[in-house]
Amino acid sequence: MAETLGGIASFLNVELRGDASRVVAGVAPLDTATPTEISFFANPKYAEQAGATAAAGVLCRPEDVARLPKGCAALVSTRPYRDFARITARSFDRRPRAEPGIHATAVVHATAVLASTVCVGACAVVGPGARLGERSAVHALAYVGPSCVIGADCVIHAGAVLYDGCRLGDRVSVHSGAVLGADGFGFAPDPPSGYVKVPQIGWVEIEDDVEIQANACVDRGALGPTIVRRGAKIDNLVQVGHNVEVGEHTVLASQAGISGSTKIGKWVTFAGQSAAAGHLIVGDQAVITGQAGIGKDVAAKAMVSGSPAQPTLVHHRGLAELNRLPELRKTVKALEARLRELEGRLPEP
Repeated sequence: MAETLGGIASFLNVELRGDASRVVAGVAPLDTATPTEISFFANPKYAEQAGATAAAGVLCRPEDVARLPKGCAALVSTRPYRDFARITARSFDRRPRAEPGIHATAVVHATAVLASTVCVGACAVVGPGARLGERSAVHALAYVGPSCVIGADCVIHAGAVLYDGCRLGDRVSVHSGAVLGADGFGFAPDPPSGYVKVPQIGWVEIEDDVEIQANACVDRGALGPTIVRRGAKIDNLVQVGHNVEVGEHTVLASQAGISGSTKIGKWVTFAGQSAAAGHLIVGDQAVITGQAGIGKDVAAKAMVSGSPAQPTLVHHRGLAELNRLPELRKTVKALEARLRELEGRLPEP
């Protein structure tokens, strides 16, 4: 849909410096935006693109208005990236929406309870005793197992799998290939014969406003639940082990791995390929940087790096010293040569 810059500014409650009547029809990056699109500028790395953009308007911070070219309107925001997301979701997200109804090829058990506004796509399966709330969608080839409970406005994308007993709140998105409720990794050693599988008889609880992206796995609890709290975001290819608790608004980036029974606080960040051993506690607002591996508890607001992880400042100092090793090696060789020379001057005993 088309919007005026004035209408956009009013919706976002931001200051507009430019022509309020100018009409825009879409959004685009700074470097490809046309005079009928808006963009955003939040990272100094893209200052050159901001200065040359052809966009009709740009969401930017007050201190960045002067960077924009003449004729480009400024939508002045303290959080331009967030506001860009808000206006895109409201006016410029043209992806198709699921329509209520059950496809002829879907398999819905007679004991499942579906709200009248639910969509169930082609070849999807909804198992016995499952319950789906208003306006939720189960897309093609997705599987919702027995006794699953799914709240309102949830989206289970094509090919996603919810094992039995999963419980989802409202506005939860589960993307293609994600698996919720598979068995946790529980095996009791029984040498010499091998291992005895520990039955995983718990479940998965996902609270409101959680997004679980493609090919992520959240294992069911061995006993009791694995919990993902309200507002958490789980990226592609993340592994969440059994009986883990992921705190509110925590972010787990791609290829992060959380071992069983670890408790993660609120607003924590696990960057790409980071990992946590089992039975740990990670405090609120902690940051685990990319490829860090934590083997002990992490305090609230701490930032750790490396494997084994240590405070990021200490880790960076260690890396700096490692970069000096070639120079240090030359110095040691020179000192060894000098020592041999001095030893050669000593009289024979």
